[in-house]
Amino acid sequence: YKAGVVVPEPALQAKLLPVLRDNTQALRLHTSAYSMVAYPWAQRYQQSNQWAIETIAMAHEPAATSRERAQAWLRLQGYEPSVLRIGAMTRLGARMTAANIAFDDHPNDKRFGDRIETVTVDSVFAWLARSALAGRVQVVR
Repeated sequence: YKAGVVVPEPALQAKLLPVLRDNTQALRLHTSAYSMVAYPWAQRYQQSNQWAIETIAMAHEPAATSRERAQAWLRLQGYEPSVLRIGAMTRLGARMTAANIAFDDHPNDKRFGDRIETVTVDSVFAWLARSALAGRVQVVR
């Protein structure tokens, strides 16, 4: 097994700690409708990496009081989702056999172009490094 860890910079830690200690605040941007490949700029579904960065946005920017506003802040801060190339037959098979995968929140032009944008650990780590909100990735084996 291999894991990656990034430590937020001290100012972000100070903003995140009270949010994460308060269950009401920590769940403020949580959406129970889950999709492993949720579109990062929609509010219909959410996945765990997406919740994490939207919560970072809310903690960092007081005006990010909704998922829509948190996503706008993430765009302004240069967050870029990963693009997965997933063909129509694979999408159909995944949707039919897994309850936690949905593609209907993705824009049609991207979805039918086999371009599925989603929040991955790699995209989060890259953004945190670019934005200087966290230190380097530490690999744990």
